[in-house]
Amino acid sequence: MTGTCDSCDRVAELFELPGREDKNCSECDSDISTMIVLYEALNDAERVGTDAGELESEVIEILRGYLQRCGMDPLASAR
Repeated sequence: MTGTCDSCDRVAELFELPGREDKNCSECDSDISTMIVLYEALNDAERVGTDAGELESEVIEILRGYLQRCGMDPLASAR
């Protein structure tokens, strides 16, 4: 199905992750699903006391790209 991405407002083929109602383009869908998996891995690492620095860095990198694509500059509020 083609339509407007609920995240970045681009017109593209849309995808819906299981358990979610929003429909997103492939890039946003990929970022969201990756962030979900990494967030779960972060929680698991914290629970067992493992260093999660690399996971945290990866989540931040993906989140920044997602926010930029969605028209939200993640560094704008820090300036």
